[in-house]
Amino acid sequence: MKVKCLNTSKYNRYVRLPLTVDKVYDVIEVTRIPFSPSRYDDYSGPIYNLVNDNGEVSGYSDECVRVLTLSEERELKLNEILE
Repeated sequence: MKVKCLNTSKYNRYVRLPLTVDKVYDVIEVTRIPFSPSRYDDYSGPIYNLVNDNGEVSGYSDECVRVLTLSEERELKLNEILE
């Protein structure tokens, strides 16, 4: 699975996220944070673990990255073949 970085500006006010906007990353693992009634307003969606620009494995939510569509993945594979 591949994801594309959408947004880092929300987080760059405090810490520079080691991701590049519009860059495609390979997902190592998808994890989920379980819902808890004591943390009802916390994020509980998927976390995509990938190797960031610093070479570290880190997890990012769907606020930062999105899964590529089938046509985008096909286009990437076609470009790899043509190179």
